[in-house]
Amino acid sequence: MRLIYTNENRIMVLNIKNVLMSYDIDVTLNNEFASSASGGLAPFDTWPEVWLLKDNDYDKAKKIIDSISLESNLEGWECKNCQEENDQSFDFCWSCHAENI
Repeated sequence: MRLIYTNENRIMVLNIKNVLMSYDIDVTLNNEFASSASGGLAPFDTWPEVWLLKDNDYDKAKKIIDSISLESNLEGWECKNCQEENDQSFDFCWSCHAENI
């Protein structure tokens, strides 16, 4: 077994797991519910992890993960009301709550 991916965001980890499984790569999820132990462990040690069941799948899995855009590369928008820069995912300005028109 070999660790292929970890992230503090459980949704991101589950997405990677599902994508790899769709390519017929056998994986398992570790630390899925370990966040409740974060008081006694370092937070990084409680992040969910995707592990490959077959080490020889590593190169293929790594290429697949690298091809996925995990970070949003979408451009933000400037609020016409207060000129605040907002993330593309916001429908309303985070500062003045004006709608993105």
